[in-house]
Amino acid sequence: MAQISNTFETFDAIGNREELADRIYNITPEETPFVSLIGHSPIKTTHPEWQTDSLATPDTTNNVMEGNDWTYSALSPTTRVGTYAQISEKTIIISTTQEKTDKAGRKSELAYNVAKSGVELKTDQEVILLSNQASSAGSGNGATNRTLGGMRAWLTTNDSLGASGASGGFSAGLVTAATNGTQRAFTKALLDANILSAYNAGGSPKVLMVAPYVKTVFSTFLDDANVVPLRSQANTTGKNTLIASAEMYHSDFGLISVLPNRQMARAGATIARNAFLIDAEMVAMGVYRDIKNHKPSKTGDSEKRVLNTEYTLCVKNEAAHGVIADLFGLSAST
Repeated sequence: MAQISNTFETFDAIGNREELADRIYNITPEETPFVSLIGHSPIKTTHPEWQTDSLATPDTTNNVMEGNDWTYSALSPTTRVGTYAQISEKTIIISTTQEKTDKAGRKSELAYNVAKSGVELKTDQEVILLSNQASSAGSGNGATNRTLGGMRAWLTTNDSLGASGASGGFSAGLVTAATNGTQRAFTKALLDANILSAYNAGGSPKVLMVAPYVKTVFSTFLDDANVVPLRSQANTTGKNTLIASAEMYHSDFGLISVLPNRQMARAGATIARNAFLIDAEMVAMGVYRDIKNHKPSKTGDSEKRVLNTEYTLCVKNEAAHGVIADLFGLSAST
């Protein structure tokens, strides 16, 4: 039907009240699975160091004659490793007028943004700790910043690499970044080989941390001919569930929890391309200064806040962990 002439519509009106919900909807993931898993450990300097050691390879020819006159073997010293604490921050400045203005969804613009920035700072830490970032001692007068060595950069003993990839690791007092290789699909064979490598090295990782897409690939291992079928009795009185996922992997060397980390995907392919086998007892976030809300001196008609923290990653023995690197981490081709 046609509209009658001169119908007064909302398009013509002046003075209709707007409707703005008194709530802000934010579904951006804010959890930090890696930091939650490894926990915090206080550090006393910006350059924490520790020592690692290993036993000699078993000697299958260890036999001596009667009355043997002893000779003494050379002893190997421990290995001294370390990293540097880096500073991360978020800054906020809100005009006094905006802080006083009546707003929808929050009473205080300042308080809202301080809380939001605190969450953002924690998610920054999450992905930096998992990254392939090299460590740096920095230099004076603000020329270069100290940086921590990320988890991917530390791992060398049990790093499964794509074609042309190369290990990073600790050398000459610094953690160097790994060289990315050709990306490939995540497979059960890659996972089994990395678990075996970590076990032979003495590690006992209990968690496999992956980007969400890699978790979906892991669930397809249910179709592998070498995997025991996952079955459950049908419910004859209610609704049945089609099981298409798995959260645990019972390997030859123990049970491993598969933990998806949405921050790995949010950070992009540089983080999502790695699947980490983690022994939580052999890694910690070293905290020199925990997150603090600073109130800088007032210099204008505004309110300022700075959130900052100083922290690092203490990989107590990199051989306890593993990484399956160079995976398609975001999709079947990225």
